[in-house]
Amino acid sequence: MILNLERFQIQARPRWNNLEALLGVLESRPDRRMNPGEAEQLQELYAQVAADLNRVTHGALAPELGQYLERLVARAYAELYYAPPTRSELWQPRRWLRIFTAFPETVRRQARYFAMAVLVTISGCALGGLAVRYDPASVDVLLPADYLRNPGERVQQEEHGEKRHLPSAQIEAAFSAQLIRHNIEVALLTAALGVTFGIGTALLLFENGVLLGAVAVRYTQQGFGLFMTAWLLPHGVFEIPSILIAGQAGFYLARLLLRRREDRDVRHSMHEWLVLIAGLGMMLVWAGFMEAFFSQHHAPVLPYGFKVAVGVGELLLLTVYLLLIGRRGNDAQARTGDRLQING
Repeated sequence: MILNLERFQIQARPRWNNLEALLGVLESRPDRRMNPGEAEQLQELYAQVAADLNRVTHGALAPELGQYLERLVARAYAELYYAPPTRSELWQPRRWLRIFTAFPETVRRQARYFAMAVLVTISGCALGGLAVRYDPASVDVLLPADYLRNPGERVQQEEHGEKRHLPSAQIEAAFSAQLIRHNIEVALLTAALGVTFGIGTALLLFENGVLLGAVAVRYTQQGFGLFMTAWLLPHGVFEIPSILIAGQAGFYLARLLLRRREDRDVRHSMHEWLVLIAGLGMMLVWAGFMEAFFSQHHAPVLPYGFKVAVGVGELLLLTVYLLLIGRRGNDAQARTGDRLQING
């Protein structure tokens, strides 16, 4: 407990100034590196100032001084325990390999939330499909777009009508950008609605499932199942799983809100959430390119069998990536790293 605040500040001010000066030097360097002498000095000053902060906080005195010391200790902590990658490190293959493997590892670690997203979506698909199958009046409600309600007219136009003329590269590029932006917005909204304790996430997944099931049954009823498969599969094998992963992220976020966790654990958990968001974003970029430049071209320009084969190949590659990449040893390393972080 501090009995004489003024005397305490006079005695402690030199080390505060020394720490602030050292931090200014370190923060001014582009690579933020320090030599062994500076590291030792920083560690010693950090421990001393942290003790000063504890005395000020415990004594409930001088709130402005406490805020100053908090900022100073936080800056010192960042220099000691966070080393930003240098430009050369950013291009190291091992670093990029770790980023490449982090996404499927995270998907597998949080697989139960992915299963929840799949269950909700399948429920929506079942409702949409059954409604279209047994209640013709529901078609106008569930499928407002004309090309969804009347697949025969669309197929006729695509295969024999005006739409056989290929769009320009500029139009396809603009369409691709629009698709990517829209899909990422929907995915981010699905993931962010986890703050509603998962209710909003579930509603969006269910709505997407209803539309997907209604489209599948409508096209199959009209005898255009092959056309629908060749149309949806090349981009859908990435787009649909990415929305499911967005739902996984939303349910995971909801779980975080329902549990009381320590600050360090929350930071790690939010890192997991951000990895899911980054991964699904990259998947949606590829899906947008495929939908604009490949999926929209139909027979006789692109045979349906070829389009289905491409979609199946994509599905196999994605399955291998999500289920197998990083499994050998990396999951164990990640768990070991988590334990080290907690113990550290």
